[in-house]
Amino acid sequence: MIFELLRDYAKREPGRLFLRNEPVTAREAFERCCHIARSLAALNSPRIYFYAADSIDLVLCLIASQAVDLEVCVLNRSFKTTEIQAILERLGKGALVVDAPLEIPDAAVHQLASVVAFSHSEPVSDEADSDDKGAIIILTTGTTGVPKAAKHKWKRLLARPGRQRQGEKDRHSWLLAYPLNHFAGIQVVLHVLQNHETLVIPSSRDYGRIITTIIEQGVDSVSGTPTFWRMMVGRIGSDQLARLQLRQITVGGEASTPDLLERLKSKFPAASITQVYATTELGTCFSVKDGLPGFPASYLDRPVGNVQLKIIDGELYVRSAVKMIAYVDGSPPPEAREDWTATGDTVDQVGDRVLFRGRKTEIINVGGVKVHPLKVEETLLRVPGVAAARAYGRANPVTGQIVACDLELESDAKETAVREAVQKTCLAELNRYEQPRQIAIVGQLEKRNEKLVRRGSA
Repeated sequence: MIFELLRDYAKREPGRLFLRNEPVTAREAFERCCHIARSLAALNSPRIYFYAADSIDLVLCLIASQAVDLEVCVLNRSFKTTEIQAILERLGKGALVVDAPLEIPDAAVHQLASVVAFSHSEPVSDEADSDDKGAIIILTTGTTGVPKAAKHKWKRLLARPGRQRQGEKDRHSWLLAYPLNHFAGIQVVLHVLQNHETLVIPSSRDYGRIITTIIEQGVDSVSGTPTFWRMMVGRIGSDQLARLQLRQITVGGEASTPDLLERLKSKFPAASITQVYATTELGTCFSVKDGLPGFPASYLDRPVGNVQLKIIDGELYVRSAVKMIAYVDGSPPPEAREDWTATGDTVDQVGDRVLFRGRKTEIINVGGVKVHPLKVEETLLRVPGVAAARAYGRANPVTGQIVACDLELESDAKETAVREAVQKTCLAELNRYEQPRQIAIVGQLEKRNEKLVRRGSA
């Protein structure tokens, strides 16, 4: 499937840029892919793990793996050696391809540079048929616990309309803001392949560098988490804003808040804003393009996107035809009722809208009253000077739990003024159970895959 997509791209528009940074045309990418496929097959392992920074080489390795019917898994490049070893033990051994010196006991380690080099071996046929070959294992972000490993067939991930745009003026240049070990990062690559568009891979995850890359490379489309958008927009200077020509903004991975959506509309009035709901286990479910938080309640009455939706006991359930095959690490499958899968996301129907309230596992119990961290965070994020916020439950001998929060401040914010504004805002907008009793100012909130890490609440 994905191998055929690149082959079709190369045949129809060989000179078009598939990657803008280097640059690499569609034809050049496909030729390299054919050689890489043979190199991957020569590793003599049905499963290959990649521990490497995002790059055109890594993208082509993923595409090439399907041509030779391999199972691949991209590991988070920030993982420590002990984390990598633990994942290999849980998931099962395979060849490990890395971009830096690394020693893992009992693991067959290969250098990425050697794998992607044009070797003496012949490339696979450019007519190779890989319609239903290969699979990818995608690790969940692990923001609330140990990452789980969901196995997907490439064919299922592409089970949606293919070519969406025809005119040259409608083509986009996409920034790979999500890492390739993230489900959404893979989706960006698939979208570029399907629509014969262009990919731009940032050289680092530094927000200043990302903004510069968007400007210098002419990026007009970016998909990122609400956390990513908050941190990036807060760092855009007025002179930079005038040079940013975004036409498509996609938000997903976390619940979007009204203030963020309004901020994006204000900063980028010419851009279309799309919210995507997807999970590692269920794949891409549906999208919303009306600029409002949540989704229309009418989605509950009919199939939408790849799924059907239902609310059971305040939790969103999904029936999907393109969900994962299974977890491959021994984790129990997601809770399900018949063929409806629990998402873990709590929701409320308010009039003609369904609003996300946060993860079921994150609910704080204050004296028997359920408090949703997302509501607290939405309030905190409206306070001037607050760049990011994490609300969580902390153990208390009287009430069981109290609400605590960690705040990351904007660079020019004064801590004393922010604390006073936070207390005033929370008193005015939150009930007494929801009001944070402990407020900590931190240098930087922990993030993984551009999402706030929430495990470790006590």
